[in-house]
Order: sequence, then C-alpha cells, then structure tokens
Amino acid sequence: MKRIIIILLGVMLLGSAFAQNIDDLIFQDSGDKADQDIISVQYQKKDARLAMLFSALVPGAGQFYAKPSAITAYLFPVLELGLIGGMVYFKSQGDKITEDFEHFANGETVTQTFSYTIHGEDYSFTYEGPRYNRAYQELVQNVLMNINPGTLDIYDGTFFRLDQENTQHFYEDIGKYNKYVFGWGDWYHQFASDPRNGSFFLDQIPNDATWVWNPHHSDPALVHYNRWIKNYRIEYYLNSGGNLDPAHAVAPGELAASPWRQEYLQMRRDANKQYSYANYVGLGLAVNHITAAIDAALLTRQVNRSSLAQNRFEIQYYTGLSGNNNITPTLGLSYRF
Repeated sequence: MKRIIIILLGVMLLGSAFAQNIDDLIFQDSGDKADQDIISVQYQKKDARLAMLFSALVPGAGQFYAKPSAITAYLFPVLELGLIGGMVYFKSQGDKITEDFEHFANGETVTQTFSYTIHGEDYSFTYEGPRYNRAYQELVQNVLMNINPGTLDIYDGTFFRLDQENTQHFYEDIGKYNKYVFGWGDWYHQFASDPRNGSFFLDQIPNDATWVWNPHHSDPALVHYNRWIKNYRIEYYLNSGGNLDPAHAVAPGELAASPWRQEYLQMRRDANKQYSYANYVGLGLAVNHITAAIDAALLTRQVNRSSLAQNRFEIQYYTGLSGNNNITPTLGLSYRF
C-alpha cells in the first residue's frame, strides 16, 4: 500500500512539472542535468545559425529546415526564381539592342540620297555605305590635324584616337564624342562634301567659312588655341554668297547635324536602360537572400520556443470507477504528432 501511495505522489509531482510553463525550464540557469536530459529527449532544437546559412545560400531552405509548413519556405524560392528570370530577360534585351545598334552603325550598307538647291539649281548625291564611315572620319580629322603642322595643336594624333576595330570603345566613342561625328555619312554629306559631285569640299579648314570656331586667343591666326564648335550646311553656305547668319550654324550634337547619330544614341540609351533594369533586379536578388536569411533565423527561434512550450509528450493521471465501483487511479501517456 505504501508503494502505491509513493507512486501516486511521484506521478502527481511529475504531472505538475509537465504542466508548468516550459519556458522557465528552457531559459532558467539550472544545473539539474536530469531536467536538461528530459528536454533534449522531448524535442531537439533547430540551429538558427544553420537555418540562416541555408537561406543565405538558397532562399527558403532555412525556412524549410526549421518548419516545412511555413509559407515563407515556398515564398522566397518563388521570388528567387522570378528575380532570376527578370535579370536574364533584361540582360538579354540589352544584348539584343546592343547588337542592333552595332549593326545600325556599320553592320550594313545603306543607300541615302541627299538633295540640295544651289542658286536655284537642284543637285542630289546618292551615298552607299555604312552609316558610320571610318574613311570620312579620317579624311576630315587629317585636315584638322594639318592646320598648324609642326606646332602644338589640340587637333593631333592624341586627340583623335578612334579604334580601327569594332571594339566596345569604338561603338561608345562614335556616339559619345562630337569629334567623331565626321564619320557619320549624313553629317559628312551635309557639311563636308560638294553636293555637285560628292567630293571632299572643305580642304581649306579652318579658313573656309563653313566652319565656326570658338576663339581662345586674340589672334585668330593662332587656331591651335581655338576649338571647332559648329558648321554651316554646304547648301546654305553656297547660297549665302559669304554672308552667313550665325543663327543658322548647326552644332554637332544637334539632331540636324546627324539624324543617324541621334537615332544611334537613342538605341544605346535603350540598351543601357535594359542593363539598368537587370542591375536593379540583381540588387533585388541580394535583398531576397539577406531577407530570407534573417527570416529563417527568426522563424527558427519561434519554432524552438513554440515546440518546447507545447511539448509533444503529455502524462495524464486521473481516477476512475472499476467494475465493482471501486475508485481506481489511472495513468495515461499521450504524444502529439
């Protein structure tokens, strides 16, 4: 009888231990190894640092490790796939437009007719060739470099350094710098060639009045201190009889100077815009990894607290009536799956 009483008291004490707040057992500093062993058997804690590492590498992996049923275990991978798809798409769009503007510049032969009216008589010249013609660029720049032979001149071999191959710098320079506008065919045949026969016309630069200079010296003869800024159209120059109106001069960066160049620049801007979108999506990928890692650590802590606070094991004790109406103590053990 004494043994039965002792067993009942032990069961009651054990039930009280399971019924108390489990957080106190987890977070209190107790040297009772028996309690720690009970907790470790009942539930093995997830490692928050490991979960963070998993999600930092593969978003959602840490959440799946901590709690497979968590919605973020599937949300982060979906976001990752979407962002990767977006980055690939925008990058491919940028590559496609890049191929298009390179082909536009010098990858095809175009036919363009330039028409003029000079002193009441109509002239036209048909150009066949690439939109950007290196031969035109070299012809005009060589004349500029020979204005002051043997003197220090801003227009020299170090000023004009256009790549002779179709490099990335070549395609960048012909749109970016005005000093390479000479190679665009529509500029050349408006400002540098004789419309009556298509030959090179401006062989007296800078004395030819079609060139407008920005003087940096009191002596106009010292042209190596001057910089070219604008041109008059050949048609306007020949019709004016030498009386030129500065308001009609065209700067190299204007649409009227070279519509081909402006269209080319717009294509480059469109390509750069697509690459910018790809970079933004790449930044979103980095944010997704960081956010997923932090969320995995927080989720793991929450799962650990919840699982330990609601233990799967539960011991129940109660009394019941036996068949002969005697009160009988009963002990039960349950486990939640």
